[in-house]
Amino acid sequence: MDIEFLFSSNPFARDQGDGFSLIRPNLSQTVALKDGEAKGTYEFDIPEQFDNKNVLVEVVGGDDSKSETWYANSMEVQVIESYGQVLLTDPQAKSPVSKAYVKVFAKGPNGHVEFHKDGYTDLRGRFDYVTQSNRSLDGISEYAILIISDEHGA
Repeated sequence: MDIEFLFSSNPFARDQGDGFSLIRPNLSQTVALKDGEAKGTYEFDIPEQFDNKNVLVEVVGGDDSKSETWYANSMEVQVIESYGQVLLTDPQAKSPVSKAYVKVFAKGPNGHVEFHKDGYTDLRGRFDYVTQSNRSLDGISEYAILIISDEHGA
Protein backbone atom coordinates (compact mmCIF):
# COMPACT_ATOMS: atom_id res chain seq x y z
CA MET A 1 0.00 0.00 0.00
CA ASP A 2 1.22 3.49 -0.76
CA ILE A 3 0.27 5.01 2.58
CA GLU A 4 1.07 8.59 1.57
CA PHE A 5 -1.06 8.36 -1.59
CA LEU A 6 -4.01 6.87 0.31
CA PHE A 7 -3.70 9.48 3.06
CA SER A 8 -3.42 12.39 0.63
CA SER A 9 -6.43 11.13 -1.35
CA ASN A 10 -8.69 11.16 1.70
CA PRO A 11 -6.88 12.29 4.87
CA PHE A 12 -9.91 12.05 7.15
CA ALA A 13 -10.99 8.57 6.00
CA ARG A 14 -9.38 6.93 9.04
CA ASP A 15 -10.08 3.20 8.80
CA GLN A 16 -13.09 3.39 6.48
CA GLY A 17 -11.21 1.57 3.73
CA ASP A 18 -11.70 4.43 1.24
CA GLY A 19 -9.37 4.02 -1.70
CA PHE A 20 -8.50 0.41 -0.96
CA SER A 21 -10.44 -0.80 -3.99
CA LEU A 22 -7.39 0.35 -5.97
CA ILE A 23 -5.14 -2.23 -4.28
CA ARG A 24 -4.30 -5.41 -6.15
CA PRO A 25 -3.42 -8.33 -3.83
CA ASN A 26 0.19 -9.49 -3.57
CA LEU A 27 -1.00 -12.82 -2.19
CA SER A 28 -4.32 -14.68 -2.18
CA GLN A 29 -4.94 -17.87 -0.23
CA THR A 30 -7.89 -20.23 -0.15
CA VAL A 31 -8.47 -21.92 3.19
CA ALA A 32 -10.70 -24.97 3.50
CA LEU A 33 -12.36 -24.97 6.91
CA LYS A 34 -13.12 -28.17 8.77
CA ASP A 35 -16.57 -28.94 10.14
CA GLY A 36 -17.35 -26.58 12.99
CA GLU A 37 -14.66 -24.01 12.14
CA ALA A 38 -17.02 -22.07 9.91
CA LYS A 39 -19.14 -21.07 12.93
CA GLY A 40 -16.36 -19.98 15.27
CA THR A 41 -13.10 -18.13 15.14
CA TYR A 42 -10.37 -18.99 12.69
CA GLU A 43 -6.90 -17.60 13.32
CA PHE A 44 -4.03 -17.44 10.87
CA ASP A 45 -0.56 -15.95 10.78
CA ILE A 46 0.33 -13.31 8.26
CA PRO A 47 3.10 -14.72 6.03
CA GLU A 48 6.68 -13.68 6.89
CA GLN A 49 7.07 -11.79 3.63
CA PHE A 50 4.71 -9.18 5.08
CA ASP A 51 6.52 -8.76 8.41
CA ASN A 52 7.03 -5.05 9.14
CA LYS A 53 4.89 -4.09 6.13
CA ASN A 54 1.61 -2.20 5.93
CA VAL A 55 -1.00 -4.67 4.78
CA LEU A 56 -4.68 -4.93 4.03
CA VAL A 57 -6.17 -8.31 4.91
CA GLU A 58 -9.50 -9.18 3.32
CA VAL A 59 -11.45 -12.28 4.24
CA VAL A 60 -14.22 -13.45 1.92
CA GLY A 61 -16.68 -16.18 2.80
CA GLY A 62 -19.74 -16.77 0.66
CA ASP A 63 -21.38 -13.39 0.07
CA ASP A 64 -19.69 -11.75 3.07
CA SER A 65 -16.34 -9.99 3.23
CA LYS A 66 -14.41 -8.16 5.93
CA SER A 67 -11.19 -6.22 5.59
CA GLU A 68 -8.76 -4.87 8.14
CA THR A 69 -5.69 -2.70 7.69
CA TRP A 70 -2.49 -3.19 9.65
CA TYR A 71 -0.01 -0.35 9.81
CA ALA A 72 3.33 -1.78 10.88
CA ASN A 73 5.39 0.51 13.03
CA SER A 74 7.79 0.40 15.92
CA MET A 75 7.43 3.87 17.38
CA GLU A 76 5.40 5.54 20.05
CA VAL A 77 3.50 8.62 18.94
CA GLN A 78 2.42 11.21 21.46
CA VAL A 79 0.19 14.07 20.28
CA ILE A 80 0.72 17.10 22.49
CA GLU A 81 -2.36 19.11 21.54
CA SER A 82 -1.66 22.02 23.90
CA TYR A 83 1.56 22.74 21.97
CA GLY A 84 0.41 21.49 18.56
CA GLN A 85 3.25 18.97 18.41
CA VAL A 86 3.82 15.28 17.88
CA LEU A 87 6.60 13.49 19.74
CA LEU A 88 8.00 10.25 18.34
CA THR A 89 10.08 7.81 20.36
CA ASP A 90 11.62 4.42 19.77
CA PRO A 91 10.34 2.34 22.71
CA GLN A 92 13.15 -0.23 22.50
CA ALA A 93 16.04 2.22 22.28
CA LYS A 94 14.20 4.75 24.47
CA SER A 95 15.32 7.51 22.12
CA PRO A 96 13.64 10.12 19.92
CA VAL A 97 12.80 9.30 16.32
CA SER A 98 14.27 12.07 14.20
CA LYS A 99 13.95 12.58 10.43
CA ALA A 100 10.46 11.02 10.27
CA TYR A 101 8.29 12.61 7.57
CA VAL A 102 5.08 14.24 8.82
CA LYS A 103 2.25 15.37 6.52
CA VAL A 104 -0.71 17.31 7.87
CA PHE A 105 -4.12 18.18 6.45
CA ALA A 106 -6.61 20.51 8.16
CA LYS A 107 -10.39 20.51 8.17
CA GLY A 108 -11.74 24.03 8.12
CA PRO A 109 -15.13 25.69 8.05
CA ASN A 110 -17.91 23.72 6.38
CA GLY A 111 -15.73 20.59 6.39
CA HIS A 112 -13.35 21.95 3.73
CA VAL A 113 -10.13 19.86 3.74
CA GLU A 114 -6.80 21.19 2.56
CA PHE A 115 -3.10 20.49 2.87
CA HIS A 116 -1.74 22.28 5.94
CA LYS A 117 2.00 21.56 6.17
CA ASP A 118 4.68 18.89 6.04
CA GLY A 119 8.23 18.40 7.24
CA TYR A 120 10.46 16.19 9.34
CA THR A 121 10.80 15.56 13.06
CA ASP A 122 13.75 17.30 14.67
CA LEU A 123 16.58 15.74 16.71
CA ARG A 124 14.23 15.62 19.72
CA GLY A 125 11.68 13.61 17.71
CA ARG A 126 9.25 16.55 17.63
CA PHE A 127 7.26 18.20 14.87
CA ASP A 128 5.04 21.27 15.21
CA TYR A 129 1.98 20.34 13.16
CA VAL A 130 0.02 23.56 13.77
CA THR A 131 2.16 26.70 13.51
CA GLN A 132 2.46 28.50 10.20
CA SER A 133 3.74 32.00 9.60
CA ASN A 134 1.64 32.66 6.51
CA ARG A 135 -1.78 31.33 7.47
CA SER A 136 -4.51 31.97 10.01
CA LEU A 137 -5.59 29.02 12.13
CA ASP A 138 -9.12 30.40 12.56
CA GLY A 139 -11.82 27.89 11.76
CA ILE A 140 -9.64 24.77 11.78
CA SER A 141 -11.63 22.10 13.60
CA GLU A 142 -9.48 19.01 13.10
CA TYR A 143 -6.09 17.82 11.85
CA ALA A 144 -5.20 14.60 10.05
CA ILE A 145 -1.56 13.61 10.57
CA LEU A 146 0.50 11.03 8.69
CA ILE A 147 3.89 9.98 10.04
CA ILE A 148 6.35 7.90 8.02
CA SER A 149 9.77 6.73 9.19
CA ASP A 150 12.13 4.67 7.03
CA GLU A 151 13.24 2.69 10.08
CA HIS A 152 10.07 2.65 12.18
CA GLY A 153 7.16 2.37 9.73
CA ALA A 154 4.03 4.52 9.40
